[in-house]
Amino acid sequence: MDLEKPDLYRLADDDRRLTLRAGRCAACDALIFPLSPYGCTACGAEPSALTEEPMPGRAQLLTFITIHQRLAPGITPPCVVGEARLANGEIHEIMLAGTGDLYTDDMQLEAVATEITRGDTPLIACRFAPVEA
Repeated sequence: MDLEKPDLYRLADDDRRLTLRAGRCAACDALIFPLSPYGCTACGAEPSALTEEPMPGRAQLLTFITIHQRLAPGITPPCVVGEARLANGEIHEIMLAGTGDLYTDDMQLEAVATEITRGDTPLIACRFAPVEA
């Protein structure tokens, strides 16, 4: 099955979790996500200064909401979205797996492979879920 956004993530060895595709800057050593074709978003270095580096799909959930109306193509309500601090310290908006009752602010999450369908095509999407103990 194909990845929904192969420029953002890869399947981990266990075929359940995801590894994020980040870039390490040779000029400032920042780890940026997503990997940018325009160069380093931290210091402005040219694209040639970036080397792709896998980043753990771990995150700290800062806040979240359940969306009950269709706001954008490809997002089917109800769905849960949040803001999270990724492994490199950057804050990003993320999609969460399941329902809002699974989540609390400040909990630890991991990126997991979630099967979705676009039209008639099954794809593997990135969703964040509570870290399993």
